[in-house]
Amino acid sequence: MDPLEFVVKAGPHARHACPVWVQLPVPPDPRPTLAIFDDGGTEVPCQAEVVGTGTEERLALTFIVRDLPAGAERVYRLVPGPPAVAIAAPDDGSEVHQDLGPPSAAVDETTEATGLPEAADPLPADIDEPEDVRLRQIEAPSHADEAPTLGLLVGPNDGNLVGGPPSVRAPREKVPGVALEELPDGRLGVEIDGVPFTTYHFGSDVTRPYFHPLIGPTGRSVVRDYPMVEGIEGETSDHPHHRGMWTAHGDVNGHDNWLEGSGKGSIRHTGFPRLVSGVVYGSFDANAEWIDRWGSVALTDTRRVTIFNLGPDERLIEYAIRVSASQGQVSFGDTKEAGIVSVRVASSMDGPTRNRPGGTGRIETSDGSIGEGETWGRRAAWCDYSGPVDGEIVGVAILDHPTNPRFPTHWHVRDYGLMTVNPFGLHDFTGDTNAHLGDLIVPPYESRVFRYRILLHRGDATAGSVLLRYHDFANPPVVELR
Repeated sequence: MDPLEFVVKAGPHARHACPVWVQLPVPPDPRPTLAIFDDGGTEVPCQAEVVGTGTEERLALTFIVRDLPAGAERVYRLVPGPPAVAIAAPDDGSEVHQDLGPPSAAVDETTEATGLPEAADPLPADIDEPEDVRLRQIEAPSHADEAPTLGLLVGPNDGNLVGGPPSVRAPREKVPGVALEELPDGRLGVEIDGVPFTTYHFGSDVTRPYFHPLIGPTGRSVVRDYPMVEGIEGETSDHPHHRGMWTAHGDVNGHDNWLEGSGKGSIRHTGFPRLVSGVVYGSFDANAEWIDRWGSVALTDTRRVTIFNLGPDERLIEYAIRVSASQGQVSFGDTKEAGIVSVRVASSMDGPTRNRPGGTGRIETSDGSIGEGETWGRRAAWCDYSGPVDGEIVGVAILDHPTNPRFPTHWHVRDYGLMTVNPFGLHDFTGDTNAHLGDLIVPPYESRVFRYRILLHRGDATAGSVLLRYHDFANPPVVELR
């Protein structure tokens, strides 16, 4: 593999800490280590994974573009190093081959459960491009249901590669950046540079998988602890089914998979086909079954969660979920009680309510609407919820991708701390008498994909540069071969 140069063009938006994917041909074995240098000669941490299969196989190289002004461009040089070598795993002495593995971004947008992606699919495709188009920006480089290969972590300076499949782990101290670790009792822990960030709870005692806590840039969690932890002074104790950050829907084929308790549905975790740790991101795929009130599987999903290592002042999660009508037709009914991504913010961030009129939390959407009265049920490309946590203002923003069904989405967002992405609750939000106005039907053996980013930031939406970070997602920089 020869050295390559490529240019990143910011376009009309400034790029502060923007994830970028570059698609390359897969180098032949023995595969080299890789290093990227900017036009000032500074090495930029990067991470790579093989995506696709067969003739569609490509290498997706990921790094973070920092402080690139609007209209500017920057040249990067990719330099291959010596081939990777195997290292011993800590427990059983077996080898972990430092190899290339699956991708960091969203699940595919294939409408059919089997078959090729459509033109809007942000996956590796464009395989019919001319041979001289060797590099391109990609937002979602792989199908989540492809058989995973080994994970690759590319470190700075020495091209240090550490990785492996979920069953074989590299020594913890050799995993810089974002580290994932499966823990006892149905938990997946995530650390960023050795500091706890979040835990994904998926055990058999969990009604639906959820993330708790979510540690923001000030070192404090931005989501409510109840009901996972009870009795915290000043914390509300309503809606016990609001657990950190989660996915749920109140009408799936007529069954309630939003509330908890007798006669309600649930979502059952069925496995991690992919776990990747790395200097630029950590990422996992999780499979799940949606169970109706009779105990039958109504549908399946694959969710891909990617946590980027952007630095201490913000946290960025990319969350994509593909819902598949694997058991027959699925109807997502029209109801406000739903959230493809749902967040219950820390109680100190709540806005003013009847019971707590002194709340100072602020809800703001992409169209400039402020507060529950202007934002509830309205459509917007993003929604931000900010407020004080231990005396410092922090915010949580959810960003809706333009390729999602019914973009821009409606928001079920409340002053008492709830913020959900809900493209289905149209009759509730508009006051229409047709209770099925917002129903979304997924035909048998087809799928629908929803992609979001969740940004944890300091200050309100303006201080957190939510608008700029939205353009990183919806209108990413252009990458061209030089």
